[in-house]
Amino acid sequence: MTQPIQIDEWAWGREQIIWGYDPSHEYTCKILEPKKGRQGCLSLQYHHKKSESWIVYRGVAWAVIALEGKVCTRVLRKGDIQNLPAGSIHRLMGLSDDLQVIEPSTPDAHAADKSVKKDVVRLHCVFGRECSEPRSEEEAALVKTCIEYTEEAIGCVERGNEPPEHNREWLNSRGAFSLSL
Repeated sequence: MTQPIQIDEWAWGREQIIWGYDPSHEYTCKILEPKKGRQGCLSLQYHHKKSESWIVYRGVAWAVIALEGKVCTRVLRKGDIQNLPAGSIHRLMGLSDDLQVIEPSTPDAHAADKSVKKDVVRLHCVFGRECSEPRSEEEAALVKTCIEYTEEAIGCVERGNEPPEHNREWLNSRGAFSLSL
């Protein structure tokens, strides 16, 4: 018997849960489909336990990542990969209408059981959803920079331009790379 793909709708778009829909699954794999621009801007967030990777399958995305005290942005195209260890502050946004990002991760208990609280700490949301306060002054400074870069990127998309990349070389040494797909 074939298991139907579970689809979760969110303010920013949708995700298809292709594995991890059962509590016995030892990892989760989703296909994220953010909308373009502000409408497809996921919350600025981190996870306590969940580590994940973003693999662009189709379309173009923009990401901001705060890792080891540094804020970086990058444009991701087909075959580009970004690894995100638990605790890293991150956000994804669509730059094209056809974006699909494969997201393998450590188990996401909420994907399998909606009564389980999501492992997401939201720090900023363009849709005005409830957010947590940063844990320290240092984190508050990182969040402020992430928000500034996000608004810059949204403005670029609204003008029909691609957002700039910030600290990309540094990010390349910490989980950013490309595959030929």
